[in-house]
Amino acid sequence: MKQDKRIQAKRSLGQNFLTDKKKASRIAELMEANAKDTILEIGPGCGDLTQFLLHTGALVHAIELDERAIDTLHDLFEDESRFTVEHGDVLKFNLREYAMNILQASGEHRKLKVAGNIPYYITSDILFKLFEHADIIDRAVIMMQKEVAERICAQPRTKAYGILSIAARFVSAPNIALKVPSGCFTPRPSVDSAVVVFDFSKASITMEQFAMVHPIVRTAFGQRRKMLSNALHTYINAYGKELPEDIQSMMQKRAEELLPEHFLRLAECFTQS
Repeated sequence: MKQDKRIQAKRSLGQNFLTDKKKASRIAELMEANAKDTILEIGPGCGDLTQFLLHTGALVHAIELDERAIDTLHDLFEDESRFTVEHGDVLKFNLREYAMNILQASGEHRKLKVAGNIPYYITSDILFKLFEHADIIDRAVIMMQKEVAERICAQPRTKAYGILSIAARFVSAPNIALKVPSGCFTPRPSVDSAVVVFDFSKASITMEQFAMVHPIVRTAFGQRRKMLSNALHTYINAYGKELPEDIQSMMQKRAEELLPEHFLRLAECFTQS
């Protein structure tokens, strides 16, 4: 790798570059990757994490929106045959097709691994993009705002527990693996960050089930202070007959009181009516 060549962060892209090499090295270790793996890196920026991902021996394919960063990455890694970068917005990508193509090119039949220090303002959008493709991802190691990480790993009956908490647990086993203070970035953000590891091999439902249950979770938490009998009245009316006893019991609770498996039971009931 050539000498570090930095660009100035753009506020409009939510860029905060990770410049702490010890943290970057630790994130790469959390990938648990080797030479048989393919890593998709979201928003590599100046390559601060990329260089350590390459140290794992894996193939690294990056998606980067900032064309200035792409030039920097080409300069830094032009002699690295295991690295490629593509210009684009990960939210607009056909991630399934993209993943299948790069995995096929690698000659391996393993699922994709994903890494990223992602912009705070689109964290939820990117996470749900990954959740919706959980069946083709083995593991994701994602840097995000510490508050969002805590929401993902929150327990029922807490203020932080919500849509993200439930979705993450349906498709993975999320875990806050690393705290990253704001001083580890340039420019320095106003809040601290954390790294969450998503183990998608421990998904508890299929993608079909996720597509079925997720709208109900969103509707329930859209009015989280109301009893579910009010928040889900549209589903109840469409059901058109007396609710099973266990469903009636759930209707007397608020969304934040239910476990993920309870929402799956609700979805199975309301979609089979």
